[in-house]
Amino acid sequence: MTGFEEVGLTLTARTSDHVDRAELAAGAAALFDLFLAREPEFGFNPDIVVDYPDLTGAAPFLADALAHVADRIAALERTGAPIGRVVILTTYAEVVGAPLSAAGWRGERIDMPAGPDGTWTYRLDLSEAPRTLYLEAVDEADPKIRPDFLLELHDGQGRLRGGAWGSIHQRDGRRYAYIATMTLDVGLPAGVGTRLGQALEATLRDAGVVAAHLGTQTAGPFYERLGFRITHRVLPELRVRDGDDGARTTTDLVMMERRLD
Repeated sequence: MTGFEEVGLTLTARTSDHVDRAELAAGAAALFDLFLAREPEFGFNPDIVVDYPDLTGAAPFLADALAHVADRIAALERTGAPIGRVVILTTYAEVVGAPLSAAGWRGERIDMPAGPDGTWTYRLDLSEAPRTLYLEAVDEADPKIRPDFLLELHDGQGRLRGGAWGSIHQRDGRRYAYIATMTLDVGLPAGVGTRLGQALEATLRDAGVVAAHLGTQTAGPFYERLGFRITHRVLPELRVRDGDDGARTTTDLVMMERRLD
């Protein structure tokens, strides 16, 4: 018994150790769609301007990151609100890292053995102004991030109500996991998320994984309750959410790790 039956849900867990990875891809895509449907419940901090640069073709950010940032700052400051700092999260450190570092940006590597290679954060403090420009330049189609594990929750009508998926990679003879998506549908009973996290941990342990990594803008406190620790606090108070009681909560953009060995 997994504990899901009592709330009318069925858990299915599969890994690429036992099934073809292609069998996991459709379920992973459906879970990502479910995650995207929930994401608008969180807004962005009004003091943080979020920029997702175009990374296709002759992308200006990849061609000249410094010029792209300067153009964005100039455009924003023409509105009368100065930018106090700029934070970049990118998986293209091999392209943009050297010029940013040479220009005085502070870089920090984020090591996730099963996650995107070349993941770094860069920060530049400009003034005491409260406004922050946050740029996220991440390769969402990184071939390294392919489904190696898939957990799905279905209800009695066969509808997908939640789950998790991600990749598993080996480094120095040890296996690591990267959690790409973990999400639940609206309207599920309290405690289902915790049970899903516990089921995910059991699945990864059975697969010989020694540590799992992830990044999240909205669920840091939830993952901490599951035993994850914050390894990098990339940007505090990035997201805001108004509760049913009218209280506003904020969540940080963080990178996290859960040791399983």
